[in-house]
Amino acid sequence: MMALSYERSAALFCMLVWLLLASLSTGLLLSLGSGWLGVITLWVLGLCPAALLLQHIKVRLIQPFYHLTTTIEAMRLEDYGQRFYTTDKSGILAQLQTETSQLCDHLQAYKSARDHQAILLFRLIEQLPSPIVVFDESNTLVHANDAFSNWTGKPWQTQKRLKAAHFSLIKTNGQWQFSHLSLAQQWQIRQSQIPIDDSHAHLLILTDVQSVVSQAQRDAWQKMIRILSHEIHNSLSPIKSLAQTLQMLQAGADTQADFEQALAVIVQRSDGLMSFVNRYASVARQHQLHTETVSIDALLSPIQVLYDTRVRCSIEQTFALHVDVSLLEQVLVNLITNALEASDETGMVDIIVSNTAQYAFIDILDEGQGLTNQDNLFVPFYTTKPNGKGIGLVLCKNIVEQHNGQLTLVNRTDKTGARARVQLPLELA
Repeated sequence: MMALSYERSAALFCMLVWLLLASLSTGLLLSLGSGWLGVITLWVLGLCPAALLLQHIKVRLIQPFYHLTTTIEAMRLEDYGQRFYTTDKSGILAQLQTETSQLCDHLQAYKSARDHQAILLFRLIEQLPSPIVVFDESNTLVHANDAFSNWTGKPWQTQKRLKAAHFSLIKTNGQWQFSHLSLAQQWQIRQSQIPIDDSHAHLLILTDVQSVVSQAQRDAWQKMIRILSHEIHNSLSPIKSLAQTLQMLQAGADTQADFEQALAVIVQRSDGLMSFVNRYASVARQHQLHTETVSIDALLSPIQVLYDTRVRCSIEQTFALHVDVSLLEQVLVNLITNALEASDETGMVDIIVSNTAQYAFIDILDEGQGLTNQDNLFVPFYTTKPNGKGIGLVLCKNIVEQHNGQLTLVNRTDKTGARARVQLPLELA
């Protein structure tokens, strides 16, 4: 049997009360000998007002729920001007009015703050130089910036409500990508979700990969030109000064020694400049690799012997590497030497070898003061050593990368010092 609704239950209750009252009062009058005139008078003067009173009670019971439903519907539509209202000054309805008003005020403040954040976000998007677009949950364009308009060749406002596929953007397994290979090769997509209108919109930032690469190349050229200019200037300045001095000297027996000394200095500085250019060329030189398979133990054992007791070696598991042993030994010797020089006379250097299914890791840890300028570690000829050349780490990085590996230097997290990590593709023994 279907249960009665609240409204039907209230109406049925009021009807039963009225019928009970009518039957009892009518029966009482008839039992007292009153005629039909008395019964009609009872119905007109008593039972009809009672019916109106019960109807009013029923409306009084049901009407607050209709008002509450209207208020909740308005809140769902983010219209907080519609409020639940009652004339009661106390009781449960007055308390319900207070609670709903406070809830509306809270939601209105939250909506205002959210809308303000969305406005700030959209303003920020409009100021950024990269193409940025926002799609809603149905992948429809809702907002973009001028850079995106330039990217598409049309104002984004005229393309509003177009699907993402119109811009060759598709979403696969939660990741956005281009459907055209040429766009995928030139542009990188960064994605995020932002709340807009009670839903999660998709914010996409398009980064021109070629411009990033070009900027990196320009930075590298600027660094190289700065270093070359510095070294060449340091070498040519004394050569120019000596040449000017020789022009002013008169040839003769008494000036022969000065001539020879000046020419010797010019030759020395010229040799130094030539050596610098040769060293700089060696930094980017592609080495001829003569690879062979060698176990990690056979690779590290002769190196550890070179440094006596100041170097400790720990190998978690034996494995084999396919490398140029001579070049890789040179890399490890340079890194260990740097670690020893960074530590004090009693400091130890630890070599910790580990591996995963694809890679081998050779960590060289020192107990020195750590790295102070990590941005310039692999800049050619940058050095913090008094007699350093500034090419050791660059050569090491070049050799490791030619083995399809990676060289990184970071500060230790367990104690003071630095950690150099050589990562190489692993050939399991």
